Amino acid sequence: MLSKSMRTSDHHNMNKVIGDNLRFIRKLKKMSLMQLADKMKVKYQQVAKYELGQNQLCAFRLWQASNILGCKVKYFFDDTYIKRMHGYHSTQIKRNSAMPSELLDVDQLQLEVDNELAYIDFRETQKNTNV
Repeated sequence: MLSKSMRTSDHHNMNKVIGDNLRFIRKLKKMSLMQLADKMKVKYQQVAKYELGQNQLCAFRLWQASNILGCKVKYFFDDTYIKRMHGYHSTQIKRNSAMPSELLDVDQLQLEVDNELAYIDFRETQKNTNV
């Protein structure tokens, strides 16, 4: 691992993306900073540093966070994840309850929507053909 002085802006930008996504997913799961830190067996200050992008998460910590939060590791690296989640769930997010893990997989949700729209198009085509 590079010392902080040797890190480039790409390092800092990626740490920021990972941290932002970690915070976003943690909040969707209605988990406090202290609860996540306790489950990861680190101090809450360390999780806060991860979320701010000040410290890098090693591979084990990424894997651990994804298992605790019930999401795929790839979403920590996706710089469009938060925007896509807001776009998909804008009317569906219930503010008082934790987001179920299956609703965190925005790629799978988009695939399901695409399949449903394709089926609707197919049924419309069949209906028009039979008329």
